[in-house]
Amino acid sequence: MSKYDELLEEPNAIGIRNAHIAGFFYGYSQCIRFMFLGFIFYISSIFIFDYKENPDDTYIGVYILFVSALGSGIAISQAPSVSKARVAAAKVFDIIEDKSKIDTRATEGEKIIK
Repeated sequence: MSKYDELLEEPNAIGIRNAHIAGFFYGYSQCIRFMFLGFIFYISSIFIFDYKENPDDTYIGVYILFVSALGSGIAISQAPSVSKARVAAAKVFDIIEDKSKIDTRATEGEKIIK
């Protein structure tokens, strides 16, 4: 049991390190999203108060920026999945299009009757 525990120490350390790295990048991604929103709202308040822009039109523009950033983020996050799906589909179609070495219409050979 102790030898098994020793063998698991390295994968455990690697898993802990990877979890910390993934947690850092997740926190960074959440932070940068809200910092972007804060920056956009700050810029829009400058337009409203300093340049006397219409608040309704300004916030419509902010909403468009927010939704477009959200949509592009979702689309970009799906890019690796799309490429993996394309590779998997190519493998499936290669199997489907592969010529069979068994002739199912042949009358010779053994027949298995259940």
